[in-house]
Amino acid sequence: MSIFNNKTILLSALLLLLTACSSTPEPVPEPVVETPPAIEESVEAEVIEPEPVDFNQQFYEEAVVSLKKGEIELALELLVQVSNDAPEKPWVFTNLGLAYFKLKQLDLAEQAFKQAIARNSKDAVANNHLGVLLRQKGQFKDALSRYQRAIQIDSDYAPAYLNLGILLDIYLQDLKLALKQYQTYQSLTGAEDKLVAGWIVDIERRLKSTTSKSQG
Repeated sequence: MSIFNNKTILLSALLLLLTACSSTPEPVPEPVVETPPAIEESVEAEVIEPEPVDFNQQFYEEAVVSLKKGEIELALELLVQVSNDAPEKPWVFTNLGLAYFKLKQLDLAEQAFKQAIARNSKDAVANNHLGVLLRQKGQFKDALSRYQRAIQIDSDYAPAYLNLGILLDIYLQDLKLALKQYQTYQSLTGAEDKLVAGWIVDIERRLKSTTSKSQG
């Protein structure tokens, strides 16, 4: 069985976690590793805590709690209402996109993430999640640009590096650039991810093998 198939099987076994986080760029609650065919992008879903605003904050807070508890349909209902009350608030749409995403309503999730970005072009989380969604749709170049945009917005946003590495490794077959993204991710997260450490070793071995063959 090829290395690619082994990795595909391993990564397909990972569960899509998409947990709600707080604040911008994701790492507030735990990082999320999504998993489709080969490795479903690692992303930290972020539940952004609002600044004081003139809308129903109680509904928003209930939505955040529901997202964290996995009560997605309730969270969605509340977020839809809040988004109608406060259509100018970008983070409401980021979380709305997360709720749709978890319910696998990808077209609605895409719309919500794009609305969040339209209201705040510097929303790294929305860009990252939109990249994951586009990757799932097979739109690799668009996904690439979204991950790069998330990194441009926040150079310490670890999930975007991991997702970019996965895209480059599995789908675009650019091992050197993928290796760089994985290494940056490990550096930002304290090299605690043993799975990613294994991917790094695998790529280094493959690159070394390729170099040896070209020189021999």
